[in-house]
Amino acid sequence: MRLGPNRSTASLPIPVTAFVDWNTQIRNARLPDAKPDHRARLTLARTARVISTALARKRPADRFDVALRLYHGWHKGWEPTENFRAITTTVSQTDFYRLSRSRNVIFSSDVQYGHTLLSALQERRHARPPIHLPNTLREQTRHAENEKTVDTALAADLLSWARSDQGEWALILSEDDDFVPPVFAAEAWTKPHGGRVYIVRSRKKGPYLKLDGLLMEANR
Repeated sequence: MRLGPNRSTASLPIPVTAFVDWNTQIRNARLPDAKPDHRARLTLARTARVISTALARKRPADRFDVALRLYHGWHKGWEPTENFRAITTTVSQTDFYRLSRSRNVIFSSDVQYGHTLLSALQERRHARPPIHLPNTLREQTRHAENEKTVDTALAADLLSWARSDQGEWALILSEDDDFVPPVFAAEAWTKPHGGRVYIVRSRKKGPYLKLDGLLMEANR
């Protein structure tokens, strides 16, 4: 159900889509040597705490329904990575009702992944796996791997969201300034309709980008 700017905040929760740079959340969780399943569980729990705390601090009297979209190098070629297998297992075993630290924030169990875009044509999906963007984790050298198309997938989905869900809220969980341009565009499209766009991060704003009113602090 899409709720426009005339939605009664006293009776209905605010729909929120959280666009999560998963690589950043793994780094912020500071678990580089943990096994993938353990790391996925703790990173998901930490991410939920960050979102709940940020929303409660911003609007303590309101309720929120939060849908997660996670962006990462989920496939190496056609094969799912260890991190993707770990997070999908974690999601299937998580009690999302208890995931929040706040009674005013409820997380949807229908977690989505950035390898399937919000607005790309069905014909651009592959048959197996049925996604738009395989091979998002690629070997850069013999001992290093690099993500490809992940950041642009998040940016594309944010702009698609801004065109279709203009009375809702979006959170972008990332420390990367590369997401600021699409955030500016999404803000311009959604704000006249009552929507809001926020960047949730621990890094303070610098002198070069006008981010007043766009930042939520990512305290856990």
